Amino acid sequence: MQVVLSKVADIHYNEILAQLSKKWTEKEIRVFISEYESVVENVKIKLVSYPYYSKKDKIQFALMGKKNVKMFFKVYPKENTLFVFDFFIVRKDPNKLYKP
Repeated sequence: MQVVLSKVADIHYNEILAQLSKKWTEKEIRVFISEYESVVENVKIKLVSYPYYSKKDKIQFALMGKKNVKMFFKVYPKENTLFVFDFFIVRKDPNKLYKP
């Protein structure tokens, strides 16, 4: 399964890593990356069913980073693709959430 990040998701992912590097150690960065990779792997093998953010649009989310970050994604089974819309720090204003 191919994983595609939107431009916004790519920017926010790198911002989160930069923020972690300022406040935490390399270990926390590795844990966050590992959690991301775990979510992707779980989606690929259909091990976990993640809750829907929008059931109509089939957009799901996964909590990461000690439940401080939501990863919004959609699976396109015909294209064998996992599309990541955004990474959102849950302490931010929800009105600032990127809406595709």
